[in-house]
Amino acid sequence: LRRGFAMTSRPPPSQKLNPLAAAKGQKLTCELTGKPATIVVSYFGVPYNYSDRPTLELDWNGIKSKIAQLLVPLRQPPSVIPSVEERERQEANVRKSKLALIDLCRMEATKFLVHGDFELSIPGAVQALRFSLDVYGAGKIELVPCYLLLAEANLGLGRHKQAEEYLSLANWSILKNPDCSNRTKSQLYRNFGKLYASQGKHEEALRQLANDVYFSSLQVGPEHIETAGGYYYLATVFYLQHRLDCALAMCDKVVDVWFKHVSALLDSRRLRPGQEPPEPLGESQLMDGLQTLTKIVALREESMGPDHITTGEALYTVSLVYWYAKDNQRALQLMEKAYLIYFYELGEESPRTQELVQSLIAAGGTVPDAAALLP
Repeated sequence: LRRGFAMTSRPPPSQKLNPLAAAKGQKLTCELTGKPATIVVSYFGVPYNYSDRPTLELDWNGIKSKIAQLLVPLRQPPSVIPSVEERERQEANVRKSKLALIDLCRMEATKFLVHGDFELSIPGAVQALRFSLDVYGAGKIELVPCYLLLAEANLGLGRHKQAEEYLSLANWSILKNPDCSNRTKSQLYRNFGKLYASQGKHEEALRQLANDVYFSSLQVGPEHIETAGGYYYLATVFYLQHRLDCALAMCDKVVDVWFKHVSALLDSRRLRPGQEPPEPLGESQLMDGLQTLTKIVALREESMGPDHITTGEALYTVSLVYWYAKDNQRALQLMEKAYLIYFYELGEESPRTQELVQSLIAAGGTVPDAAALLP
């Protein structure tokens, strides 16, 4: 079975739970959902209860296959240590293990989320939240990344009620910790904006997304690719409201920010005097950029036409991102398509056309004979 980018595997066999085996007053609940458990499976000698086999397999493929062995010492009853010093050392080691697992679980959940495997992202986020609660306690700002992961996964699955519950928990934690980072506030408002947009509450979505852009600008600046995500979601809401001019203006901003960023990564000569080179793109940023820019290409083709210069600009920009990602074949396909638009709309001698030609050659392509295609 293959879902998104994730190659799934089968967990060990499970057995039916015997309710009589539970201690008096003990409730057998599912490891992932908290619902009543009906089956049990053993990973490295440690039992885990689940509501059904599909939930077990989801948890296994989402996170347990990667951390089951690491959980063994944490799932065993603590040994009796008479020395206070030894006990403190053991507690410190347990905390250190949980912190490492929080990072690992969040990383796995984010990886699935970026690739659109929303269901598979939930187990890692749930496990990270569980350890975060153990380490930090309820209401702490350190819980917010887990809440946001779970909110975004549920949004992707169309589970609006669950998404709103996690966003409310994140909001409560932020209200209790007003000195939290502007990046965290930006992410919260962006997810609220996406939620309200999906519910048809467009004006409220715009208000939340404006807050997203504001706090992201405070954190990294208005010309940063992180902030560009806010511009893009504003564009999607404007489009839903049939405010095409506003939507296209936001798309212009997104393309401009991404073009400057990836151009500087590919060619340091594009940097202004005294300008620091941008940070390399991570996997999630690459995926986000490719998805966003590809959608903008489609929007511009639909609204402005497939041969409009703004369509060519978006094609050229997304081709540079593919080139940076070392997918030269796809990059060259899009560059050649963009070149033909630049050739017809701006002319062969235009500095912008010549700049595209240089990129095309540097990426290992050849310049199409556009003149031969003229009627």
